[in-house]
Order: sequence, then C-alpha cells, then structure tokens
Amino acid sequence: MRWIAERWSDPEEKVRAEYYAELIYRYGYPARRIGVEVTVPDRSPNDFADLVVFHDDECKRPFAVIECKAESYGGKPIAAAIFNQAVEQAWGNGNAHKFRAAYVGVVAGATRRFLDCAEKFGALERDGNQVADLPINYGKPPPYKFVKGGVDGKRDIAAVEKGDLIAAIDKTHQTLWGGGRLSPPAAFGKFCKLIFIKVRDERRVAESDDGTVYDFQINTDRSRCAHPQAL
Repeated sequence: MRWIAERWSDPEEKVRAEYYAELIYRYGYPARRIGVEVTVPDRSPNDFADLVVFHDDECKRPFAVIECKAESYGGKPIAAAIFNQAVEQAWGNGNAHKFRAAYVGVVAGATRRFLDCAEKFGALERDGNQVADLPINYGKPPPYKFVKGGVDGKRDIAAVEKGDLIAAIDKTHQTLWGGGRLSPPAAFGKFCKLIFIKVRDERRVAESDDGTVYDFQINTDRSRCAHPQAL
C-alpha cells in the first residue's frame, strides 16, 4: 500500500472516501484490513487498486478488490461504457493471477456491481457471477440487497433527494438511448415500462425463504427466484 495526497475536489475521491466508511460501518470490516491505492502484483508495478479488503491484519491475503469511479462526468451520469471498463479493470486486478480475491466490485455512487471470482465461473463471465452485494464481514453475499421493511437489520429501499432521483432518471435514459442506438421515443417507451415494473414491484412483493423481498433486483442465486411469475 502507499500513502499519497489526493485532491478532495476529485469526484472519485469523494466516492472512495464514502465507500471506505461504508466498508467499516455498514459491512463490518476492520479499518486496519482495508488498503488504499494498493499496488497490483504484476510485472510492471504501475497499477493500483482503489480499495482492497484483506483477510488478515498483515494485509497479505486479499478478500475483495474495489474500483471507485465518479458518479457523473461533465454533469452527466457515468456512461455504461466507462462503468463496464471499470468492471473489466477490477476483474483483471482481482483474478487468480493477481490479487486472487474472492470478490471484485465497482462503485460509482449509487451505481454498483459486485462479482464472485470463484473458479467455477468462466474467465469472461460477467452476468452469472453477479452478486446482490458485497458480503458482510467475510460472510456470504446476501440473496437480495433489499428486503421490504428492513427486518433483521437488512436494507430496504427509501425515498431519495430530488437531485438523486433526477440523476437516476437521466442515467437510465442515457443507457436505454445508447448514444443513438434507439430513437428518443423508443427509449422513452422502454423507460416507461421500467417505471411501471418498478412501481408494481414495490407494491406487490413475494414471500420467500429470505423474507419479503422485491423481485426487481439482482438475485445472487439465480436458481432461486423470489416469485417466477412476478415479471
């Protein structure tokens, strides 16, 4: 690990600082086991991982590798291409030939993705190995990130500030539009369908072994759908 001075005005530094705090206070990892700007083990040691959670106090056995990106660039939400590139960077650093981490993740504010690095998944797998969230304190990834009512200390969805809502809508539209891949009316039509599904999901949730959960979210175990007929 290395200690360097960073510009607080850099949006990525705010994201990293906030998630560093989350790793301690929400996920329960000891601060002494969280590395910042950790040198990636490679022939050319010029690459650094934003955050690395270690198994041990000596910081020799990586558990999770996290890349942090700004939530927006030039007033626009982070583009899907930039986010996916960060996913590839995190995967490349966390794989069996470098950090040998159990999980990798990319955090860009509210936009997040976490992957299981187990050998049972192919080297190019990016969908089937998605997990709902990073494990709490070295445990297993939760089946779902959000549980209605937030029972047993689990997270629930909540109202957000107007600015955050506008940013989420803008990002969704930009992703659907795809830089011109769809016409504006077609993108808006798909956006309306997503809104309909989201509202329906919040009003009607399914009972499962994990409690009352929302269907419209990532399910860590794809073989166990909360409510197969819901969507």
